[in-house]
Amino acid sequence: MTETTDRGSLRAVLGRPEELLDRASRAAEPAEFVVTPERLHRRNLKRRLAERATPRSSLRLTDATAIASRLLDAANEPSETIDRIDRLKHLESLLVRDTEANERLRAAIGSDLPAHVETIAAAQSRVAEMTGWDDERLNALSTVAEGLPSVAAQDTADLLAGVRALERGLTERVGAVHSRETLLPAAAETLRDDPALWSATFPTAERISVAGVSAVDAPLLSLLDAATAAGVDVTLSLRPGTGPSIVDRVPDRTPDGVDLATESRDASVAPGLAAAELVADTPEAEARLAAGVVAARLRNGASPSDVLVVARDAGEYERPLRRAMGRQGVNLAVWAQLPVERTIPYRQFAATCTVLAADELGAEQLLEPLEFHWVPPATACEDTDTTAWPLPTAEIGGLRTALDEDSGAERSLDGWSDRLAAAVDDGEIDRTRARPLRTFLGWAREQPRTPEPVAIHDTFEPLVEAGREFALPAVFAEDSADIGRTSRYARALSRIAELLTDTRAKYREWLDAGDVPRSWLAVADLAERVVATRPGRREHANAAAVDVIDATDAWLRAAPHVVAVGLVDGVWPRRVESVFPEAFRQVVVAGDSAAARRLAVPGRWTAAREADHLASGLGAATETLCCTRYRRDREGTARERSPLLGGVSTRQVDEAAQSLLATGTLPDALAADGGGAR
Repeated sequence: MTETTDRGSLRAVLGRPEELLDRASRAAEPAEFVVTPERLHRRNLKRRLAERATPRSSLRLTDATAIASRLLDAANEPSETIDRIDRLKHLESLLVRDTEANERLRAAIGSDLPAHVETIAAAQSRVAEMTGWDDERLNALSTVAEGLPSVAAQDTADLLAGVRALERGLTERVGAVHSRETLLPAAAETLRDDPALWSATFPTAERISVAGVSAVDAPLLSLLDAATAAGVDVTLSLRPGTGPSIVDRVPDRTPDGVDLATESRDASVAPGLAAAELVADTPEAEARLAAGVVAARLRNGASPSDVLVVARDAGEYERPLRRAMGRQGVNLAVWAQLPVERTIPYRQFAATCTVLAADELGAEQLLEPLEFHWVPPATACEDTDTTAWPLPTAEIGGLRTALDEDSGAERSLDGWSDRLAAAVDDGEIDRTRARPLRTFLGWAREQPRTPEPVAIHDTFEPLVEAGREFALPAVFAEDSADIGRTSRYARALSRIAELLTDTRAKYREWLDAGDVPRSWLAVADLAERVVATRPGRREHANAAAVDVIDATDAWLRAAPHVVAVGLVDGVWPRRVESVFPEAFRQVVVAGDSAAARRLAVPGRWTAAREADHLASGLGAATETLCCTRYRRDREGTARERSPLLGGVSTRQVDEAAQSLLATGTLPDALAADGGGAR
């Protein structure tokens, strides 16, 4: 980079994500930062470069918060943000106050504001995305709200007043920089004041490329504009659905009305291939059709890595696809976030915390950890213990029936030990059958009643290891051929191990601040917050399995054969959900006024984002493309074809679909010639 501060360029590229690949080269230090919204996008980029045997040391794959933090650190300015857990805690404290702003929030949301803290936090995030908390943009936002019909105008005004007051409260409590939405504008302001800060912080970085995005929010654009003012060349590699609107509004959203040079090969979301459209009666039948296509591809010689299944939300299709693929002998790797809170290892953790915290508890609560595969650490096993861990469900049911003589009576742990001993003495429970519960009770009584942070690992880490040694093999022994349950269980155990570290750090922090008591219930509550914030790692790569991914994660990915499922109106595209009135959202998205054009459009508010997902998912196909949908949902309600398919060249093959299920024969539209004209 030169020593001058001549303004860099700001350009947009539509429909050509591969341009990034052409700029990769070997370099001693990175010359270009590549900012992507998803980790899988970075993985796809690395994969494509590896396929080309292209060195990528000239590129640094990163995110905007890392760039902003480095700039602020170099300027000796505050850069530490708080995480979502702390943010929600502060918001809950602010929402219980008797203030005019909270009264306005109650009018818009409901009387119990802390119960709606997640909804309010989401509304605050939307305002931050639109304005970056810039005063001029906030005024523009108020102007837009004032022009709405009366009811929508009042509801929007109440929401805006409430979340703006919450933002001021957070700033007073935590500081001006407390989130991504305040970090990026702070770095931008610092960089505008001292343009030489860029070259001092990143001496070799001459370019920033933002890729794979469906929205360029106000905080991000603020940082990018400041970077161009410091001489950095910025490229927005935009998706075809949302890209044109972003390009159109950038000049109105930058302080100096920056011109945006635009290059476009084709802004259409339509894929390069025609698609065979298979229609089933129900979601389960649709999954069987998709499984039939995949299985036929594999029988015809395709490898699992040649076939890709995409969905609007892969997690929602995981269960029916696994069941249908299992019948076909096809193994799947579903790249969806693990719902940790619904896994057996997490439920065991939560149930055990409840037992350790309770002064008295009923038989149901006492036995819950055993139901969720509690296995004792080696140090807790009796020398003569020959129990088959984890304890079978029938054994737990027998203990419950024998112990719960008073139908719901509650006892302390010592009381349950006495009750168990009496049941053995009276012959109600065989001594051998009583041994597992005696082991659990003995272990539980040894744990601290008021745990210090270190007790989280001391208590639960041995349980996780015991789960790996005994429970995981037991799950594997009863699993199906695709070992889906085993994979999920193993991922959950790994996530619990991470959860212990995250919860311990937050527990120590909140104890020091006096925000929680020393109790296992506080530990369980914090763990629940951590799980909700960090939903867990995605599936690991498996060359012997067919990948099922969210369509948006197919950005920059290529596969010979793609099967897209769930092309049903309301499923893909999904209905917009927001606490803001629809009239307000429509005005912001349309951008028909000068005030509205000053605002960034939240990606969640526009159907064009759904089209971006479609373009990435369907555009990954290089040889054949299949789209599936269903006519009726599980409740029997008729469901319409996705309107997004209106821009896709398709050929419906209903009669061939039945042949596919009966004989495993692919329709002519999915034959080896490519499934249609390019």
